[in-house]
Amino acid sequence: MGNVLQKTTDVVVKASNEVARKGPNTNAGMAAAAAGAVISMVVVVKKRKKISKAITTDFPLYILTNHRSAVVTIFGLPMSLMWNIGLNLRSKYIHTFHSAPHLHNERIAKIQQQVLDRPDKNAPLCTARPGWMSVSLSYRNYKSKWNAIEMPLFDILEVDTDALIVRVEPFVSIGQLTHNLNPKGYTLPVVPEMDDLTVGGLIMGTGIESSSHKYGLFHELVTELELLLGDGTVVVATADNDHSDLFHAIPWSYGTLALLLSAKLKLIPCKQFVKLTYTPHHTRESYVEHMRELSGEHNHRDVEEGNGASERTKTEVPMFVEGLAYSLESAVVMAGEFIDAKDVPRGKANRIGLWWKPWYYKHVEEILNSKEEKVEYIPLTDYYHRHTQSLFWEMELMIPIGNNPVFRWLLGWLMPPKVSFLKISQTEMTRKLTEETHVAQDFLIPTRNLSEFLGVCDEEYDKIYPLWLCLHDHAKMPGSILKDPACPNSADGHEMYIDIGVYGLPRCVHEKREDEFNMKTAMRKVLKKTVEMDGFQMLYADVFSTREEFEEMFDHTAYRELRKKYKADDGAFKEVYDKMNLLL
Repeated sequence: MGNVLQKTTDVVVKASNEVARKGPNTNAGMAAAAAGAVISMVVVVKKRKKISKAITTDFPLYILTNHRSAVVTIFGLPMSLMWNIGLNLRSKYIHTFHSAPHLHNERIAKIQQQVLDRPDKNAPLCTARPGWMSVSLSYRNYKSKWNAIEMPLFDILEVDTDALIVRVEPFVSIGQLTHNLNPKGYTLPVVPEMDDLTVGGLIMGTGIESSSHKYGLFHELVTELELLLGDGTVVVATADNDHSDLFHAIPWSYGTLALLLSAKLKLIPCKQFVKLTYTPHHTRESYVEHMRELSGEHNHRDVEEGNGASERTKTEVPMFVEGLAYSLESAVVMAGEFIDAKDVPRGKANRIGLWWKPWYYKHVEEILNSKEEKVEYIPLTDYYHRHTQSLFWEMELMIPIGNNPVFRWLLGWLMPPKVSFLKISQTEMTRKLTEETHVAQDFLIPTRNLSEFLGVCDEEYDKIYPLWLCLHDHAKMPGSILKDPACPNSADGHEMYIDIGVYGLPRCVHEKREDEFNMKTAMRKVLKKTVEMDGFQMLYADVFSTREEFEEMFDHTAYRELRKKYKADDGAFKEVYDKMNLLL
């Protein structure tokens, strides 16, 4: 092959020289063109591997790395739309032509058989749901080495409005539930923000929302759990049956005690709208105190001091409380109540869920800058998913022009892209940059330490804003790895905590000074302060703790006893720490 190429090259060179000698007006012009073509073919043949690599690998990587915004817009948005349409059609087909409870029992039998027949009894169990489908931006790679069990459990099984209970399979999403329940006049007491969050993830992990100061974390809605143990046994656990210890230990266990097959959740009646009051604050002290007051924790303090909850000090606790901090000294605190549609003043409804509306956090920022309190009336489903369109404020990094009015009018109806598609579009370089510079963490801290912790985040994360502030009533969880309240009140033994959600890039990264930020150093400092302040980290995110440090934050004593009792530690399931994405 090499000799042929060399001879061909010699002929082409000779023909080219002849053309140059005789001039362009000769019949040799065509020969020159042919010669050029031959040279091109020779180059292609010689460089075919490099050219092939450039076309099939290098060019796509360049586009995915340097023009990711365009990729997300052109491919991610349409793919996300098709995915949603497919799930909706499937759900309607199941409920129209089949009996979901009957199918549930058949599916459970097949899942049970998979567990019993798994080829490697020493490899741990996990669901076969791919890691890229999770809502978390964190990567979990353990499933490729474990016994992945197929669990096609995506359906709402029963809605009992008399008993105020809904029974669901674990992969039912929050979006499915709100769109099913709200039109009927019912809702979950706690509705976590993102549409794609699943019931199973919220029970096995955790979930929080702006009603959590009244109802606690998501798992506190659960009345019954159907579980598959590592030996293939199916059990039903409630708060007062023979498996009550397992029932209380499942939250925060991340699938390390059993596989979830179905759950019953509490419902409450709801109204069509939320009356929301926005209060801008321009000092840290004022917004921290306002949130603590709205939480109702001062009512307990008055009782403990023996004063009673007097008319002067007693606070009416609203249904919803949320804060968005735009700097260490500025924030907007939002308090909301259910309201009937007939009570909404004419022309005052703000349908923030419409595709052409500004991203919600930008809307709130305008209210902050106005320095005036404002009242709005928002449709309930719109309120529940107020941060969905912009994925809080993460979309500004993915699609910087996403909040532009022209973009919103033309393409806003496609928003947001699925987090799963954002993950699979990452290259090794963008993934590494994300791990090194992008913070996505939630910390649950007692409100008594909120002001100090905000200062820690401001310094260590170099002024990442906005911050999401969401209260929650922290109660004892016997058997769980979650520690009991450190300073429980005397009324019910609970303590008011608050979630500080830190999502985004440090200021120095925005300003192209990436070398000034060290993710591991910053995270380890913040985690140390978290433990000192009786707080804990949400575990959907990357973990920067050693096993010893992890066990200092989370109590494993009762958890390990239950693992022995329910035969989870004989190879069927790993511990929680083993399932985390560790960056040490």
